[in-house]
Amino acid sequence: MSDPANLKPWALVSDRTVCQTPVLKVLARTLVSPKDGRPKDFTVLDAPSWVNVLAITPDERAVLVSQYRFGSQSFSLELPGGAVDPGEDPKDAARRELLEETGYSAPAFSLFLSLNPNPALFGNAVMTFVAQGAVLSGPTRFDENEETAVRLVDLPALRAKTLSGEIRHALMLAPLLRFFLERPDL
Repeated sequence: MSDPANLKPWALVSDRTVCQTPVLKVLARTLVSPKDGRPKDFTVLDAPSWVNVLAITPDERAVLVSQYRFGSQSFSLELPGGAVDPGEDPKDAARRELLEETGYSAPAFSLFLSLNPNPALFGNAVMTFVAQGAVLSGPTRFDENEETAVRLVDLPALRAKTLSGEIRHALMLAPLLRFFLERPDL
């Protein structure tokens, strides 16, 4: 068994774009193994970081969205969120996404959790913000291929949906499970 203190990072030799889409790039990445000094080729997916928002209304309801997901070809109950634009502060992206997808805004946003979606393939982050005091403040402003239905769910019911499997998106479950671990009163 290797001692973690002896592990060394791999040296990057090159990145080459194999395919580029509006949402990600596929890279052919060559790195040198610190173990044997030989170059090795890997496939890496380069995608922007994104944000999710656990928006909570003054009466302790979460602002969720239901939307059709093209990958699973099904509806998914989720926290509102989306990609962080180049140069955009993640907190500003969280404010923007909450307003665009739900019409809600909040006076206070705090970073709750930052995760790597899959470090084997991705280098980006998904950051979850908690937004306290969320209130309806305007119309939704969907992107061209986006449409959501807003659902207000009281926090004990959200806990039940999280634990029952109704919420199936792994990157929504991680922050929700942590939130409910930190709030055993709910």
